[in-house]
Amino acid sequence: MLACTLIALSRPILALDDPVTPMQLVEQFHGKLLAVMKDAKRLGYRGRLAALTPEIARAFHLPVMTRIVAGRYWKQMSKPQKQSLVAAFSRMTTATYAHRFNGYGGETFRFVKTTNVRKKAVMIKTELVKSDGSAVKLDYLLKRYRKGWRVIDIYLDGSFSELATHRSEYSSVLRRKGLDALIGKIGNKVAQFAADDK
Repeated sequence: MLACTLIALSRPILALDDPVTPMQLVEQFHGKLLAVMKDAKRLGYRGRLAALTPEIARAFHLPVMTRIVAGRYWKQMSKPQKQSLVAAFSRMTTATYAHRFNGYGGETFRFVKTTNVRKKAVMIKTELVKSDGSAVKLDYLLKRYRKGWRVIDIYLDGSFSELATHRSEYSSVLRRKGLDALIGKIGNKVAQFAADDK
């Protein structure tokens, strides 16, 4: 059934610049994560950040994700403001992965299934399996764009949307204090990740 689903998904609806399937995109991302985890101590936080930055930029549609977390405030922003928020959110996303995946204890990634969500969107369900056999669910929502498939949200434990969590937090700051305060808050979080890793 899974093979049939992937074959169907590989038939392009649009002329894509990137022919990589959703499964291949997630698999490549997981491969990079594992490589960084296995070399985490030698790389250190800054090395992990440098290694993951281009991979996350390739696999994730960070501008779309930023627009989602900004919610209704996105339309009120000027182009430079949008660019500043995209840059801050992109740094935070990469910093979060560099901070979380800071070691290796025999973990592996396991694919569970692919589900069609809506037109041009799929959910890739995976698990991060620890050495003791316990598993953490990591589900990726991907959407097809002209340049190929890109991740636009991640669900932890199968139900908690990372973007929904950020949107709630960001909307509160934007409503009460404005964009500069939000960018400052994101910057402080990134700085804390770096400080925690020393």
